[in-house]
Amino acid sequence: MLPTYQPVYCGFSRDNSGFALIQNSPSILLNQISKSAMIDKIRFRLGFGICDAWLQAVRKYQPLLIHAHFFNDGIDAIKLGARLGLPVITTVHGHDITKYENADSARGRTRNFFERVDCVIAVSKFMAEQARQRGCPEDKLEQHYIGIDLEKFTEEKQETPEPTLLFVGRLVEKKGCTYLLQAMEQLKVKFPQLKLTIIGDGELKAALQQEAAARGLQVNFAGTASAVQIRAQLARCWAFVAPSVTAADGDAEGLGMVFLEAQALHTPVVSFSSGGVVEAVEDQVTGLLCAERDVIGLAGNIETLLENESLRRRMGEQGRRRVEMQFDVRKQCAKLEQIYAKLG
Repeated sequence: MLPTYQPVYCGFSRDNSGFALIQNSPSILLNQISKSAMIDKIRFRLGFGICDAWLQAVRKYQPLLIHAHFFNDGIDAIKLGARLGLPVITTVHGHDITKYENADSARGRTRNFFERVDCVIAVSKFMAEQARQRGCPEDKLEQHYIGIDLEKFTEEKQETPEPTLLFVGRLVEKKGCTYLLQAMEQLKVKFPQLKLTIIGDGELKAALQQEAAARGLQVNFAGTASAVQIRAQLARCWAFVAPSVTAADGDAEGLGMVFLEAQALHTPVVSFSSGGVVEAVEDQVTGLLCAERDVIGLAGNIETLLENESLRRRMGEQGRRRVEMQFDVRKQCAKLEQIYAKLG
């Protein structure tokens, strides 16, 4: 997606996050280079040296800069950048600095981090303010939205015959799924055929299943799903509902990519005005937002969309246009390269 820069991925190992790498881009992984990768990783993080073979493998590509994602990875990137003599950019996404435990554990390191990092990219204005509050200098801070690949979001919008809602996300406190179930209970008398599909897994799944059963709701806990399957569901549901909240530990939505994906498929969004959601969704234009944990307001907004097909269609069209204008990955990558050019 980068117009002129060629990415090379570098790390200790591949994780199981499911994020796809840019096709045909090389990866330099410590666990594929070193027979004692775990020891080398510990030594590197404690400041006792770096695996020379790993370092030489990186140097071979003659990189211009290092771009890390998430605060802790930025700390590692600074150490690597110092050995290579390269500027370092770190993108902060959400929980990496909003969670209280992360902020507390990193408090002693943030000053050193912000002194040594060359640029911090915040995925939303909300995240930019979080970075400022934690000491990021204004001259090192850039706010830049991550985009989505609109060429993958071409499914025709065709709603199910009966009213359906879709939730996609981890089943954890921050995603607010319990408030959706409470709203569903208020709606079931007026909309007895209303069904909800929940895609995702997490520590609260069993509790949410019990809650849905106790409230007598028609809920399909579909588990995890592929990106293709999620797009198909987004194109069929009447509304995407994900009432994110600020969790007790401070975790909050940095932006919320699935909100953009829903809008890209002409699907209106219902959520709370939480964190970066207010930037991902334009209230009253591409979706309907209300205050965090306002179940009555949430149910009312869902009802408004269920009763008004023309409103759903209009918000869907406006949502697609908004994503095309502000969150197209190709446009955003070109803007990202402008940030690179200042440092590389």
